[in-house]
Amino acid sequence: MKHILEYFDPVSLDRPSYEEYILHQQSFCRHIDIHTPDYKPEGKYNIALIGLTENRGSFAGEVSQAADAIRNQLYLLNFFPKKTTIVDLGNLKTGPALADTYYAIRDICLDLLAQDTLPIFFGGTQDATYGISLAFESIKKSYRLTTIDYRLDCNFENFQTLHFLNYLNQIILNQQYLFELCNIGHQQCFEIPINSDLIENLFYENIRLGLIRNNVPLVEPYLRDTHILSVDISSVKHADAPGQVIASPNGLSAEEICQMARYAGVSDNTKVLGIFNYLPTTDTGQVTASLVAQIIWYFIEGYTYRLNEFPNDKTPGFQQFYVTLNEEHHLKFYKSKVSQRWWAEVPAKTGDAVYIACSENDYLLALKNEIPDRWIKVFKKLN
Repeated sequence: MKHILEYFDPVSLDRPSYEEYILHQQSFCRHIDIHTPDYKPEGKYNIALIGLTENRGSFAGEVSQAADAIRNQLYLLNFFPKKTTIVDLGNLKTGPALADTYYAIRDICLDLLAQDTLPIFFGGTQDATYGISLAFESIKKSYRLTTIDYRLDCNFENFQTLHFLNYLNQIILNQQYLFELCNIGHQQCFEIPINSDLIENLFYENIRLGLIRNNVPLVEPYLRDTHILSVDISSVKHADAPGQVIASPNGLSAEEICQMARYAGVSDNTKVLGIFNYLPTTDTGQVTASLVAQIIWYFIEGYTYRLNEFPNDKTPGFQQFYVTLNEEHHLKFYKSKVSQRWWAEVPAKTGDAVYIACSENDYLLALKNEIPDRWIKVFKKLN
């Protein structure tokens, strides 16, 4: 752990000593290790908190103070009864050029993932997701990326300097190991038509805000399968999160995005979380900083309930269901006896099946001879 601390400015915040919300000995910051000027953490941790102060990927506001504002709110929250080891590494130093910061994020991710430590990035702008993706490209294994955003951050009509509104250009077109991309919460009024068409042609997912309203469990399978979750706080409606780089009266509610964070935390696949585009200068009463802190909190709470569930033909603890479509084709589903979650098996031309998260409703649709849309998209990508 010590060898990566040179990438960081240590935390200079005082631990809260007051009891405005909870007994201070139960507060979050009393139960984690914190990299400070006087203390350098050692050992192995489940989760590493990383603040970002990089501002050069944005042209819509000053975000360099976002990480400390979020940290202030996170430290006030309660801790968890289940044992989880957490370290706050501090704020990542910005590189001489923006690209240097991306590669620093890559290096940090590679180091932490090798130690089975889950990085949580907060602050900065969402183009930091590109740096995270570089780590997975370096590992050379296929990965899934999920963004929670009001729009797809790509612009295939204008390949200008990489920034927080077009970083997906680099990931979609230049990354070799990206298997699936899913965007959650998209609002059609902000979308560039060519983006939607390209996403559809690549068999990726773009889930509209209206489909999620009053049906957050719809996105649980996508979050269960994702390796990287990148959150734009601007996906939340302005009333619930006034401190946004780009604000809108419509969007997810605070409750909905916290529920999604918990789904991703419970997922055994999710390896990195990032929450970006928080703008302190427009925040009212630190409401948005508090929301970002709670998103992190609910993600970590979900993490404490991970079950290490990965189905296949030989894995005990799963019920198997066969659905015959015709004489030659059938679908195979798995249901966990512990969590009651569902998966579907997708055959591949290589002979190695892929297992994708799904819902009981997907199984019920198959019983009606309706193949789930995501199953079809994954099958086409594999074959």
